[in-house]
Amino acid sequence: MGRQLIHATFGLLFLVPLHALGVYEFALLLLSGLIAGISVSLALRRGFHVPIAKELVDAFERPDEMHIPGQGTLHFVMGLFLATIICPYTKVLDVTIIVLSVGDSASTIAGKAIGRTPIPYSPRKTVEGSLVGFTTAALASLAWTGDVVISILAAGVGMLVESLPTPNDNVTIPVAVSVALSFWWGLL
Repeated sequence: MGRQLIHATFGLLFLVPLHALGVYEFALLLLSGLIAGISVSLALRRGFHVPIAKELVDAFERPDEMHIPGQGTLHFVMGLFLATIICPYTKVLDVTIIVLSVGDSASTIAGKAIGRTPIPYSPRKTVEGSLVGFTTAALASLAWTGDVVISILAAGVGMLVESLPTPNDNVTIPVAVSVALSFWWGLL
């Protein structure tokens, strides 16, 4: 659960530089962070001790992802970077960040806590987790945008993609949500 709370909090904090810097500077920040993150990951993988990074990886990385230290964070930043390149509009990125941060975390927490019904095409995930993720993402998006249709569309697309048996939904969720919202708003 700690990992998911970090995921949600860390993710929502991306709204600050997006609004403080603007979309293009935000994209450069994400790219810089991705390059720095890959460098740190490679150093850790080669056995170098990188203060703070090593402790964070040890505390929060999934055991099956230890072969690429910081993999989840790198995918998160990569997904946001791709979403920013696909559709460089703040209103799209706001909702994309919210769905990725809140919906993905809530679906995992709820799936582990109350999940009983496996999704047929993705048996490690549950219907209950996806429904809680959808509801939480829609409500959080609605609180930010005030737009019911956009909130439901984004949460639906995001949680549908989250339910798929993909290797890492931190990339697929933001890409799918940004593409769907771009088409909805006629930006692509």
